[in-house]
Amino acid sequence: MLPAVPAVLDTLVRARLALAARRGDGLPDDAAPPTRWLVVVPARAEGRAVESTLRSLLEAATGHTVRVVVLVDGADPDTESCAHSLGIGTVLKEPAGPSKGAALAWLVREQPALLAGVDAVLLIDVGSHAPADLFARLRWPGGAEGVQTRLAGVGRGAGEAVAHSERAAQEWEDRGRQALGWGVRLRGTGTALTPRALGWVAPRLRTRIEDLEASLLLASAGFPLVLSEAEVRDEKPARVADAARQRARWLVGRVHLAFRHAGSLLRLVGRRPGEGMAFALELASRPLSLTALVRAGVAAVLVVGLVRGDTGVVAGTAAAAVLVASILGDLALLRLAGRIGWRSAAQLMWAWLGAVALAPRALLRWTRVKR
Repeated sequence: MLPAVPAVLDTLVRARLALAARRGDGLPDDAAPPTRWLVVVPARAEGRAVESTLRSLLEAATGHTVRVVVLVDGADPDTESCAHSLGIGTVLKEPAGPSKGAALAWLVREQPALLAGVDAVLLIDVGSHAPADLFARLRWPGGAEGVQTRLAGVGRGAGEAVAHSERAAQEWEDRGRQALGWGVRLRGTGTALTPRALGWVAPRLRTRIEDLEASLLLASAGFPLVLSEAEVRDEKPARVADAARQRARWLVGRVHLAFRHAGSLLRLVGRRPGEGMAFALELASRPLSLTALVRAGVAAVLVVGLVRGDTGVVAGTAAAAVLVASILGDLALLRLAGRIGWRSAAQLMWAWLGAVALAPRALLRWTRVKR
């Protein structure tokens, strides 16, 4: 029962956020688009796959003061050639790695001139695409240090379920966090930061999940993070094997984050206890695909104990009912975000199980990386 407790409590937190989201009023009236943008596209061994992302940014930049730069993480002549053919500049970090966070830290340290004279820095991953009205819709409320766009995920198979889960998280969790005055979750792509916020957080990024890491660090230091109504289209991995490898890195990164930034989590609890405790529960109880299986397994064990007479009837029945109710509550919140593709959801769950098997390998590779 004990391993399932954080997941049950996290379900209650998500329900609270969903209720807050229903009364959320969006951005304040003083929100306005920044005037001068720097768009950074991190690219590592992407080749000419950057082209469609860069073309979408050039179209969106028409009529706005926007400079697009490709941050090439390790020598990649094809990426550089593609960018230059479109009239887009590049900066080369060598050697490559070990992470996107390290590349951003290098950019802040070695290319300060890029950040000078801009109002905001937008991070866009290769595979994401900007709509034509992106910079007109990316309003910036006074006092905010970071703005996260909504991600309109596209994908097949497991990627469809990933996109659905992300949509639910932004619609019913991030909107709720914003209504409560908490910081929203940064998503890595479609993330806009002031030069001050990026300059502060980039050198402190140490894990492979720099989006959640930056969310924690900035929130614990008092940098306000809000959700934008602007959208960025983001392609999700369709193959189960690709999704499993990606999520194995995510699992390792979450464990690393919990140990590496325990002090920041404590500072967040001290600054805003509710937000801090909710963040701790999130770290201990995600992903839902795995914790739902754990809760279902514990509930099944309790039911077997009841049948055999090994478990107290009242306590066992109540505990099993709570576990099942928490699973149904999670499913209900996912359903609020739209129709669920159960086949793709099963593929995503299979990818998470594969990620558990791949996690030791991902951890070994990470520990051997020179930082």
